[in-house]
Amino acid sequence: MGKYLVGIDGGTTGCKTVVFDLDGNIIGSDYREYPCYYPKTGWVEQTAEDITPALFDSCKAAITASGVDPKEILAVGFSSQGSVIGLLDENGKCIRPFVGWQDLRSGEKEIEWITDRMPREDYYQLTGDPLGNIFSITKLVWLKENEPENWAKTAMFSTHQDYFLKELGADGYYTDLSSASRDGMCDVNNHVWAMEIFDMLEIPLEKRPKLITEPGKVVGHIPADVAQKTGLAEGTPLCMGAHDQNCCTFGAGAVEDGTAVMVIGTFGSSFVVSDKPIRDPKSRLVVKGNHGVGNWTIEAFSNTAASSYRWYRDTFCDLEKAAGAVSGIDPYELINSQIASVPPGANGITFLSYLQGASGSRINSNARGTFVGMCLGTKKADMARSVMEGICYEMNDIVQAEQEAGIKIESIRITGGAAKSPLWCQMLADVFQKPIHILQTSETGCLGAALYAGVGIGAYESCKAAAERAVRISDTYYPNSKNFKAYEAAYQRFVNVYEALDKKVF
Repeated sequence: MGKYLVGIDGGTTGCKTVVFDLDGNIIGSDYREYPCYYPKTGWVEQTAEDITPALFDSCKAAITASGVDPKEILAVGFSSQGSVIGLLDENGKCIRPFVGWQDLRSGEKEIEWITDRMPREDYYQLTGDPLGNIFSITKLVWLKENEPENWAKTAMFSTHQDYFLKELGADGYYTDLSSASRDGMCDVNNHVWAMEIFDMLEIPLEKRPKLITEPGKVVGHIPADVAQKTGLAEGTPLCMGAHDQNCCTFGAGAVEDGTAVMVIGTFGSSFVVSDKPIRDPKSRLVVKGNHGVGNWTIEAFSNTAASSYRWYRDTFCDLEKAAGAVSGIDPYELINSQIASVPPGANGITFLSYLQGASGSRINSNARGTFVGMCLGTKKADMARSVMEGICYEMNDIVQAEQEAGIKIESIRITGGAAKSPLWCQMLADVFQKPIHILQTSETGCLGAALYAGVGIGAYESCKAAAERAVRISDTYYPNSKNFKAYEAAYQRFVNVYEALDKKVF
């Protein structure tokens, strides 16, 4: 029997492949970037022509780096973006570019189209999704109304999970429970497609991928041509993974009721596992099946999170990038050292991190990123710190909303890019006033996909058994009470700035 599993994470700005042993240790990895396209203000699109080769190249490089014999790889699982729409023709080819999850082309008109046919509260009770512009349903309405020719030609309304599984060799179109939930077309209580939504949009069930609820189901085997491109052995089992956030939470060990995991990467989210599909009285929180585990996650999310930090780097930090290229130091480390020189509260600078609209506890597609509080004495380091703090405050909004809904959060496991920064982890502990746990690997999206594959081929008895064996807490950041007052005041400024702008500008 082989000894290794592969997890491929097809993220928003790039893909990563990691080879793991059965204890969750990284044996080899590789990362490849690919672009997003912004054809109009607020629109975000991608193409399979950019993504598929990167997935294949990343997989091949990771296996090469690991030094593992491909025949020793038991199975491969895939972690995919959620709320991405692919319109496919009868030959499985994209009719148009993918409409990304960050895309804001839909708005109040599309929401009204839905609420004219189903009351907002009924929709929330059925799907567990607050109506907004991130979930696929509003963008499907936009495509139906604005691109009728493409709509008529569509033979399959694809998710990223089913499209790229097919690219890797799946024998049909299959999607998982978490990806289906991100479409806004899933009956969350019963873990099935919501036929009321299908009827509303006039989409036949056969034009959607088959919905899979079992963890890691084998959906195909790597064919010869894909084996050559990916470095995997021909015949390697290809297994159902999940939407990347669910892979991240599974890779962080979120299988038991009450476990909280926060993902701060391109996308930011705060998940709490629940044995019951709790609804938020204010309809802000997403209720989603915890794919393969049998319970649910209660969450809300940020549209940009660490994307805001990347935007700051790319927009304002040419010097740091140039210095990093010369010195070999990651530009983020250089920016982090600047942030560390500034006290909590960023010397009065407030940054709203809503570069692609607000979600989470403040669902507002019209919200935008904003700096407030600059003066002649403001320094670049103050601005940098305000960006990192602003992301923390947006995530704190979510934690507050979860607690207001009656969900107890004692501590939080952190994954994503923020988990690699001690500065950021301590900031989160101080803002939330809760312990922050770091895991043995920050590559939890890839690990979750690999663990699903391991469950699917029988390397682990269950998702819980996989998490117990392969997920470990490696460090904990405890809140520093000396910083509470400064962060509480800065967070209140964040709230006040948003509310003031929401009344007159957003």
